[in-house]
Amino acid sequence: MFILVALSGALRAEQGEELSGLTYEQAILKSLQNHPELAGYRYQFEAVDALSEHAKLGPRPELSVAAEGVGEDKSSDGNDSSQVTVGISWLLQGDLAEKRVLAARSKTPVIEAQKQVLELEIAANTARYFFQVLAHQERLKIAKTAVDLARNMTAEINRQVSVGRTNEADAFRAEVDLQRRLLAVEDVEHELDIARYQLAAQWGSREPSFLGVAGSLSSVIPEVDLSRLRSLVASNPNLEIFMSRERVKQAEIDLARAEAGIQWRIDTGIRRNEASGDYGLVAGFAIPLGKGDRNRGKVSALRAEQNRFRAERNAKEIALDTQLFVMTQRLQHHRHVAAALNEKMILSLDKALTATQKAYRRGRYNYSELALAQQGLTDAQLSLLQAQYNAHLSLIEIEKLTGLSVAQISESEI
Repeated sequence: MFILVALSGALRAEQGEELSGLTYEQAILKSLQNHPELAGYRYQFEAVDALSEHAKLGPRPELSVAAEGVGEDKSSDGNDSSQVTVGISWLLQGDLAEKRVLAARSKTPVIEAQKQVLELEIAANTARYFFQVLAHQERLKIAKTAVDLARNMTAEINRQVSVGRTNEADAFRAEVDLQRRLLAVEDVEHELDIARYQLAAQWGSREPSFLGVAGSLSSVIPEVDLSRLRSLVASNPNLEIFMSRERVKQAEIDLARAEAGIQWRIDTGIRRNEASGDYGLVAGFAIPLGKGDRNRGKVSALRAEQNRFRAERNAKEIALDTQLFVMTQRLQHHRHVAAALNEKMILSLDKALTATQKAYRRGRYNYSELALAQQGLTDAQLSLLQAQYNAHLSLIEIEKLTGLSVAQISESEI
């Protein structure tokens, strides 16, 4: 999964981010190591360990002191006939203590699965913010290219006006378009700053230590095999949570049945006869009366909860499978749109702009046609960028659902 891809680069130096750009692996790794929400799970595991140790103790033995005949008249021979007994009693636990420990320990897999779900969500959110920064970086390049083109166009129109080959109104319109494109650059710069701060917040940083990120949205977008990916949904940690909760209820059922069983109470002690000064050993036992299924109602309730978790798991699996289908369909659509824009439309629009510029210089086209040609090329470039960005977002969701990295998704076999 992309979590493992990030962890594989754990030994890479993180210095020089401001110069070379933050990489995808560095961003995911920093989030998984430092995200504030992950810190609480350490204490949950500590709590389970403490409860497990407590479960080993069982009930305390009881010390009892009993006195008989105290305050009564002395016997006929004048001696004190009272008796004092000091004893200890305890319950025979059998395997009950072990089942209590197992019931306490059974919560560990639930916490582990919840932690994995959170790690997947953190990694996915970090990936989204990373590609958001990357998209704004590339939008900024397109916006600056449009500014350069508008400047060149404005200079050319001013020359045309100076020699009387075009009217002054075109120069004013060109200047307005140039200012509009400069404002577009400023807008993207603000959005880029926001995205950088959002990305840095994923690892608890209040300010980004990087100026940009490394990568390109034009990287190869792989084909996906839906039937192959569907077989991996069953390993999603969201489903493991329900399975772990089922196992917790089974451990609680076993404990409830053990607690309902017959538990012998053993008593032993020493008795002193005040009249004779003799000591004697006393012993006894107690056995609870009645049937051994007194926890039947509790067991039935736990069994019902176990069945509920099983039903919820089935519903969740269907939802995840449906989500996987939706994401794969969206990925294929975005791939198709990106391919059409990149391979056909943008190339044609670039040629059309070049031809329109030549025709304008010759006086065959007016400024409106020239501006429309430039805007058409810029819009197509932005549409390509959006399609590539959407495709990467779909890939992130597929990674989160299946636990596969992009490289694994594109492989022909598992």
